[in-house]
Amino acid sequence: MLRRLLAASVTVAALAAVGDAGASVSIQVTWDGLLRESTAAAIVTPTESQSVWENGRIYTYTHVHVDRAVAGDLATGNEAWVRTMGGVVGKIGQRVEGEAVLAPGYASLLFMHTGGNAPAGIYQVTARGQGQFPVVAAADPAAPPHLVKSNAAGVLVAPNPVGPVPVPVLAAEMVHGRPVDDVAADVVAAWGRAHAH
Repeated sequence: MLRRLLAASVTVAALAAVGDAGASVSIQVTWDGLLRESTAAAIVTPTESQSVWENGRIYTYTHVHVDRAVAGDLATGNEAWVRTMGGVVGKIGQRVEGEAVLAPGYASLLFMHTGGNAPAGIYQVTARGQGQFPVVAAADPAAPPHLVKSNAAGVLVAPNPVGPVPVPVLAAEMVHGRPVDDVAADVVAAWGRAHAH
């Protein structure tokens, strides 16, 4: 009996000593799912941000300029606020693995939605870091800029389809490494089908 109690206390002590994991694990978002859950898709450039405390968490509100509306409820030339989890307030910082990272001056294709727990009129990035695709200039100045998947998305695992269904197309597979114009055309072509009721 004493051995069992000692073994149990050692196990409890070992579990208590385990720290937080340094990465997040998320299920990869499908292309159809990303489109369906978004109310806007646009190339945006962050201009400024502000972090605040809300209900015991830090959130960052980033002001973005809509460089190019692709689909949904934003127009080219508009401004919008995008809310992400984490940030720095005073001497306290919170980092949320897998969250989109919006750096001033760096354009991204963002898939966004309103609602949820965000204040009215504020956008959130759909599927967190998986809904952000930074715009990258090509090495050849004559080549068009292309999109890459965000490296802030954390560790991703493939979705597990149920039953004999075709393997879903993943959002990152549809976007990563492709020219901005080609992806924009695909978004426009699929948007209506994804939002048909």
